[in-house]
Amino acid sequence: MARTQNQTDQGSGKAADKGDVKAKTKAGSKLKPRGRAGDAKHPRPERSGNPAKRAAAERARMEESRAAANRVSRVPRKVKETGSPRWYAPMMVTFLVVGLLWVVITYLFKGAYPLPYFVENHASDWLVNGNLYLGFAIMLVGFLGLLRWK
Repeated sequence: MARTQNQTDQGSGKAADKGDVKAKTKAGSKLKPRGRAGDAKHPRPERSGNPAKRAAAERARMEESRAAANRVSRVPRKVKETGSPRWYAPMMVTFLVVGLLWVVITYLFKGAYPLPYFVENHASDWLVNGNLYLGFAIMLVGFLGLLRWK
């Protein structure tokens, strides 16, 4: 079994100082000189003057961020509802159906129903078709509401 320098020193009666640089170098750990760009073996390629190295570093960084984005969190979280309330779509469909029924009833009764006001008071002007206008307005409200449904 191989013995380390500290074990050898202890066994021979020599005391190895922890702060002693020479003892550390003898023990097998080498101090590496650090340059301006960091470790000579692993320089920072994102700061390199070589465009190929810089592009490769950018690709590696993008791959790392994609991998981080694809990680799934196992902590359950309640999702905030961003869509319309549950009653919104049925209400808009109801507007569409009521408007359609309003127009059909107006045609079947020649404008006298559902509101007889328009035929009785506006027989000679454009408001005689007021029931049709109301039916189409109700359908328009339903249609515009469905456009905003999420």
